[in-house]
Order: sequence, then structure tokens, then C-alpha cells
Amino acid sequence: MRLDTAALALTGATLALLAPATLLAEEAPLTEDAVITELLESLPEDVRTFNTHLTTLASPFMEGRLPGTRGMETAKQYCEYWLDEYGLEKPFPVVTPSGDGEVVEPNATYRQPFPLSGTTTVVGQSLQMQGASFTEEDDFVASGLGGAGEVDGGLVFCGYGINEGENGYTSFPEDLDLSGRIAVMLRFEPMDENGKSKWAIDGPWSNRAAFNRKLRAVRERGAAAVIMINTPGADDPRVNSLGESGGGGRGAPVLMMSPDAGDRLSRAAFGTPLMDLRRAADEGTTIVESDTATAQLAVEVQRDQLMAENVAGMLPGRGALKNEIVVVGAHLDHLGMGEFGSRSGPGTLHTGADDNASGSAGVLLIAEAMKKMYDELPDDADARSVLFMLFSAEESGLNGSRYYANNPISAIEDHVLMINFDMIGRILNDRLSVSGAGTGEGLKEWLEPYFADSGLDIVQPERMSGASDHTSFYRKDMPVLFGIIADFHGDYHTPADLEYKINRIGAVKTSRLFTKITYGLATRAERFAFVEPADSGRGNRRGNQERQRTRLADIKVRFGITPGVTDEDEEGILVRRVDEDSSASEAGLLPDDRIVKWDKEKVETMMGWMRKLADHEPGDVVQVVVMREGQEKILYATLKAK
Repeated sequence: MRLDTAALALTGATLALLAPATLLAEEAPLTEDAVITELLESLPEDVRTFNTHLTTLASPFMEGRLPGTRGMETAKQYCEYWLDEYGLEKPFPVVTPSGDGEVVEPNATYRQPFPLSGTTTVVGQSLQMQGASFTEEDDFVASGLGGAGEVDGGLVFCGYGINEGENGYTSFPEDLDLSGRIAVMLRFEPMDENGKSKWAIDGPWSNRAAFNRKLRAVRERGAAAVIMINTPGADDPRVNSLGESGGGGRGAPVLMMSPDAGDRLSRAAFGTPLMDLRRAADEGTTIVESDTATAQLAVEVQRDQLMAENVAGMLPGRGALKNEIVVVGAHLDHLGMGEFGSRSGPGTLHTGADDNASGSAGVLLIAEAMKKMYDELPDDADARSVLFMLFSAEESGLNGSRYYANNPISAIEDHVLMINFDMIGRILNDRLSVSGAGTGEGLKEWLEPYFADSGLDIVQPERMSGASDHTSFYRKDMPVLFGIIADFHGDYHTPADLEYKINRIGAVKTSRLFTKITYGLATRAERFAFVEPADSGRGNRRGNQERQRTRLADIKVRFGITPGVTDEDEEGILVRRVDEDSSASEAGLLPDDRIVKWDKEKVETMMGWMRKLADHEPGDVVQVVVMREGQEKILYATLKAK
């Protein structure tokens, strides 16, 4: 049955009638034209099945499918049910501790558990000293820049906590020993009477104002804890904010303190207003030690390890090819209440219909069709095994797919190709983007007849996006294919990504296309040899430096930051300055941020990040993860032309 009949010229607007809703009669009167039964009967069975999967997975009952939530557990159970119903095998072992060690039961579960970073919550914070009182949250908060601990020690004012600045400036005399004591220091760096940096050339502050450098300087001198005071009079809006209370970092505890509370501390401990200490520190070394003033501070945190689970079912192969594996996957997780990753802010349910209930529903649809096709194979046929995977924790950094690629059920070399779907539910004008054809030798030519017969307008980008689960396999030198809508929509990562907007017909056309491709890949005698495209953005792994220089010269976008120097033990790129009216400023980046992820991939070096920029066109929207005051922040930037 074809999908081009008049009855199938339907998109999410019409099929919205299939979704549960409360309609007031005066707003949307029902007529005989809106007969749901007739509409359903006019659709092929696979469209009805896709609609069931889609509306179930994108239901508010699934709580936005955030890893660790009841809703995500329900979504995993739903996928397990259908993998079992289709007759797919359980591919993962169960390991059970016993008195004699561990008992491994192979092929016992559809789930592959893996650890996430978990959550760290401050469950207690306090600060006490004679002569002054402080209130948590209003006057101070525990910072993720430091760890947990209890400290009772003398107070030492260390100025701005800078090892080396302009014209021989330093905050520390030689041989200063802070062992067992609490270092009190100012945020930012020496400033003038207007609260502006004395050292910055093209931004509000130089890279000497970075938190981690200051903290390292006092920790190297033995400080048991740090109180970082927002500097009074600084020309920076951040002096009015303590940030979010959060611990779980490493090393000595760190408290952030307001200017008013800092002044009370300074008067009680050092006998002088904080502004006087600031002015002295603006000029040079200002170490003030108190022989009598001590403080007692404590930070208590609770660390909860979060476990996530991939869900997968195996369609066993046969004959000479049965030990080789084709992977068909999509990520099942989404953003929950938008506490991270939302483009519109937290607090509202993000059901993630297109991202990625649509791709997950497509995987289930292909699994059902492939099982029926394999059941009809002759007994002497050769066919590869097909692993259908629903990944978890993709949104927080491709965690589930990366874990599987590093911990596969058999050698990664036995995996011949990976197909990934991410957002196939909002196809416009039959336009589907399929990238990765250049990752296999001869793969592009082999795909041409499939594309021509698909009923879709296949768009093949010159560069392959790295912001989804196929990247984890591609980095293992495996050919990949990535299917996604060709035309981006503004509902991405917002509460407006709802199931009634899904184009069921376009998604089913996509699923039918990749069912045929998967079957062809599984039964083809030869596997496709991996090819790393010249513009892959994977770095200069093969040593072609001239090609890298050419690509960087051709970058078409400008982000709008001036990078600083990142310390040796820090990942990412330090933001020294953010240009006005730039992609970075409109996304909300600030000086002192460190860019640690770009489109869900780690940023390790400046050159690596520049190669990522070379993969973009003006108008692309990218997810940028920055480290700010010890906390990860997820921002979205629309890239402007260079």
C-alpha cells in the first residue's frame, strides 16, 4: 500500500484528533467530517501503529522521559513490551552477586544499565564567627567550585588571590602558609574607582580573574577553605548574585558571599571596612591576618548516583553473516521539566514528541517489519543480526550510545553499520536529511535506488552533524547513516514540541525507507569499508595539516568570543570577552565561562572547536554547555554569518 493517496495527504494537524484532548463545544464544534473511526480506517496499519507509539511515548504521563524518573521507567517498559511482543531476543547479560562471586546469566534482559554523573545536593551549609552573623542563601551559599567538609580555622584576607598580574602585581608574599586556615578573597581583579578592571584590554576582565586560578593559588598554599566575596563597587552585574547553592566539586569547601555580608565579616575579623581592603588590594599585595578571629564553616552534600539504561532487542542473524551486527537506534530520553537543556526555561513539561518520540517510534516500527521479513527468509539464507536500540541520556551528552560503543555485546569490529534517527516527525514537503553516505566505501551509490523509490526528497548535507548518537559509533570507525528532518523547527527543546504537530505520514515514509535499507544492509554479502570524509571535523587524525588549514580559512560563521588561556587541568575554552550583538552574547555567554561541550560533544582544544565551527552554516542552532561558577549551564546559540 502506498502513502500518496488522497486519504494519506495528512499531517499532524488532522491527526491531532487522535490525541486525548478536552475541547469545549463552543470553541471546536464536532461535525460528521471529524469521524475518527473513518480516519483511522483510511490509514495503513503501520501508520496506525506509529501513531500509537508516538502518542504513548509523547504523553505527559511519561514525564518528558528524563533519565531517573518514573516516566522514563514507564517509557522503557513500553519499549520492552513491544520488543518482546515482536519476538526479539534479549541481548544483555544479568550479573548477580553470590557467595561464590558473580553469576553471569547471558541474554537475560533488554536493558543495559550505565552510570550517569548523578546528582549532588547541598543538604547543609553553615558559617559562624564571633562578632558577626550570616544567613545561608541570603549572605552566602556553598559553591560547586569546592567540595564538602568542616573547617574551624583562622581567617586570612588574600586580596584578589592572584599569583601574578601586570607590572609584577601579586596577592601573595613569599612563603605565605595558609595551612589549616580559611582564605578570604575578592572576586574579579584589581579595578579603578569606577569598578572597572585595570588590566583588561578588550573585555570587562582579564583571564586572571578566573575562579579556578584563584582557588588553585590558595589551595597550593594549604588553605582549608575559601570565602569568595563579591567585590563591592565592581562594574559587573554578577556582584548582586551568589549563584545557585550547590556543592560536589573537589578540594576545599568554597563559599560565595555577598558584598554586605563580606563587609560585616571584614569589620569583625580584620577591624576595617571591606571597601578599604578592596582599595588596598587594588594597589598590590594585601595580606591581613587575624590573630584572634576564627570561623567555623561546614558544607554537607548528598551524592546520589544516577543509573540510566539503554533498551535494546536483537533480531538474530543466520548463516555466514549471523555474527555481524547492524545497529538501528534512536534516543528515548528527553528533558523532563526542562531543568537542563530547555531553550525556553525550566518549570514546564517538555514531552519531546519530535525529539525523540518520533525516532523511537520509528525504531519500533522497523523492528516489527524486519522480524516479519526475517521470518520469511529461506533456511539457508545469510543475514546479519540487527540490534534495535533505544538509547538513554543522549540529551546530556550522548551518554547511552557512547557507553554501548565502549561496552558492546560483541567486539565493536563485528558491528558493520549504525543507523540513527533523531527527529523524523516534523517533515515538511517530504524533505528528509540523510547524512553519512560518505562514511562507507560505495555506500552513497548503493543508496541511490532506495532514495529514488522512497517518495521523499532526500537532502544529503555536505557535512554530517555530530550532535546525536551515531557519533559514538562513527568515532569507532564505523559507517553510519543519520536521518533527521531537513527543515528545523522552533519547537525544538521547548514545551511546544507536542505530539499533535507530528507528520505521521512523513515519519512512516522514513521508517519504510530505512526498513528496506536495513534489510539490504543485513543481507548484502559484503560490508561497507569505513571511510573518514575529508570534512568530518574529527581532527587531523591522519595527518593532513594542509587540509585542516584550508577548512579553517573557509569558516562561514562567527561566534563572537575572545578566548583566554585555560589552565592545564581544565577542559574547554575560557571565554575572556563576549562581543556585543554576537551569537555568543545573544545566547547568554558571559566572561569567565568555559565552553566544555558543543552540540553534545566535548570541547577539548581551541583547534578542535574551530573545526566544529567549520561544520556550520549561518542560521544553524547549536547547544553550548558552559561551566559557570562550578555549575554546568546549557545555552543555545544561533550562528551568524562571518
